[in-house]
Amino acid sequence: MTAEKASNSPGSLKPDRKIVKLYLAAIGANIISLSLGTAIGWLSPFLPLLISHDSPLEHGPVTDVQATWIASLLCIGAFFGTFLFGWSAERFGRKMSLLATAVPLIGFWACVAFGTSVEVLYAARLLAGLGAAGVFLLVPMYITEIAEDRIRGTLGSFFILFLNIGTLVSFVMGSYLSYHLTAYILCTLPIAYLVVFFQFPETPQYLIRCNRVRDAECSLKYLRGYTSTPDHLEMLRTEMDGLLQMQVTGEKSADGTTDQGGISLSDFASPSARKALLIGLVLVSLNQLSGCFALINYTAQIFADAGSDLEPNMAAIIVGAIQIIGSYGSTIVVDRCQRKHVYIVTSFLAAIGLFAMGTHGYLKSQRIDVSAINWIPVASLSFVIFIASVGLLPLTFVILSEILPPKVRSLGGSLCTAFLWTISFLVVKYYPVMVELVGLHGCMWMFSAVCLSAGLFNAIVIPETRGRSIEQIIHAMENDIKS
Repeated sequence: MTAEKASNSPGSLKPDRKIVKLYLAAIGANIISLSLGTAIGWLSPFLPLLISHDSPLEHGPVTDVQATWIASLLCIGAFFGTFLFGWSAERFGRKMSLLATAVPLIGFWACVAFGTSVEVLYAARLLAGLGAAGVFLLVPMYITEIAEDRIRGTLGSFFILFLNIGTLVSFVMGSYLSYHLTAYILCTLPIAYLVVFFQFPETPQYLIRCNRVRDAECSLKYLRGYTSTPDHLEMLRTEMDGLLQMQVTGEKSADGTTDQGGISLSDFASPSARKALLIGLVLVSLNQLSGCFALINYTAQIFADAGSDLEPNMAAIIVGAIQIIGSYGSTIVVDRCQRKHVYIVTSFLAAIGLFAMGTHGYLKSQRIDVSAINWIPVASLSFVIFIASVGLLPLTFVILSEILPPKVRSLGGSLCTAFLWTISFLVVKYYPVMVELVGLHGCMWMFSAVCLSAGLFNAIVIPETRGRSIEQIIHAMENDIKS
């Protein structure tokens, strides 16, 4: 529940009701997303160095098998870290758990800076995965629980935007700075995050769940910029009443009795919670099986196969810049257009771009002269990454946090995020194998079919969430089940 009703009334958005601190809290929380982006992007510019004879490791270059493990261990660390941070979010709160995500990322950069063996790099990637688990789970959760309904989508899309900015920063620094200097500089980001984010409050929803009503009021007043004027006090009371009512509703178990105990799988007994969890699992599966994450990891190879003269690092920088432009576009359209429409349109457009890439690859495999259209893979890849960054990728996390009921948000989010990292590991690890089995064109066509399925799934199953309070979204899902 947020101040949507009050904000829609005449004169409610007075100049003195500032929400600058709400934006600052969202930006402060996403400094860790920026830091994670640098950790994820680190591999692209430095893997060629690690496998070369100029490797900074004591025992020389890493083998191809070791390189694949360096790439994929992040996903394994993230899988286990998801449950750790899901438990922590309920036990210690969203804010403290978010602060804790900086610790493994500091450990990652320390291992990179001072490690001299491939085993230390394995540990580094596991630590990066641990941090990634917390960031992917907790940043969308924190934003959802502090945001006003009318700007929840915009603030939620900051996550992917900051993640992509961090990735580009790593691409650029890795291209122009040394291996160790890059690690020294980027280690300061999670440290700065600890200093900055510590000043922002815990989410009002979590505080109310802990029966800290007075603290929840203080948090709301800070985030909404409420003052002691009668209008603002009325808006504060309205929003607090909504949050308290949502808490009472959330404590009702499936048989209608009040349950104030811990969270367990039995809390998914309600139809709306089950439906939200199933939708979330499908959403994260489609997010990864769309191939967009795999394409980003193999950008340089795809550019080279297309006959591009671009250096691999420059190709990665270009793709990183395209991601940022698309992610920024998402912050603009997500609260101005229907979520469903944005997701559906971007899914279908991504399907078209992937189909074009696959068709070019098929013609090339049949030894048909495609020199006149060799621009298609590069143009299509750039188009797909841009379009996916606008809707298909960021809206997955926005919608996931919106549809999960508050009581099961951390557990449900943990299950969905763990499933996401499992699919991500399989896609990244076995994408080269699939290319060998069915060809590049076969992979692109499969990814295209998944994007098409994602659009259809959203159109048929997922409720519209734009401009709705969390209570309204849950009620809409319950009504869909009853009908």
